[in-house]
Amino acid sequence: MLLLLPLLIISILLEGTVTTLPLILICLLLLMIIKRDGSVFPVAFFAGLFLDAMTLHRMGGASIFFLVFVFLIFLYQKKYEIYSYPFVFAASFFGGWAFLAIFGYHGVIQQALCSSIIAVLLLIILKILAIRK
Repeated sequence: MLLLLPLLIISILLEGTVTTLPLILICLLLLMIIKRDGSVFPVAFFAGLFLDAMTLHRMGGASIFFLVFVFLIFLYQKKYEIYSYPFVFAASFFGGWAFLAIFGYHGVIQQALCSSIIAVLLLIILKILAIRK
């Protein structure tokens, strides 16, 4: 948890200025997997507002998308094992694909695949850090 909030702030800055990879989506997905409660919803809302302000998009668009994405993960946590590599890969791929397609970015499939790989690698790092503690 302590690692994901600074990572989310860095992701907001990177996604707003340098890259178009959905890094915020990855951080929100991992935060939802770790926390497994509704405290991620305000974080998703404000992260979307900051992203919209930095990218000069219509205010609230990314916030609504992030809230719906977190809500869907929240619903699926009871049916599926969300703390697994296949789920993280699939959720980050489809979430990234939808985010990039809705907001009109180019290279949607490649960026979604890259974000899925990053999400799985971050989950591996989080599991290693959790085992050490």
